[in-house]
Amino acid sequence: MNDEELKERTMLLEKAGAKLEECIELVEMATRMSPLSRRADTWLLPRLRECLDSLDEASVANLIRDLEYMSEEHPIWTRPLTSVKYINRRD
Repeated sequence: MNDEELKERTMLLEKAGAKLEECIELVEMATRMSPLSRRADTWLLPRLRECLDSLDEASVANLIRDLEYMSEEHPIWTRPLTSVKYINRRD
């Protein structure tokens, strides 16, 4: 993946993150002071926030970080020996 493609993909993920933030705001506004407020606060909004920025490897924030570091060479101690990701690696 070249630098231009990397920038484009990062930009798309950042755009998705912004839309997710907007989605969270819309759900909060739509359910505020309604009978659905508790259900949204308990179930939907935490999941949306988790997708946006969490320790989960599939969160938008972590996907962006992974893209940014994908092209860099990492020191050997950062590569677990048992990882499928590095199965063909000969260090």
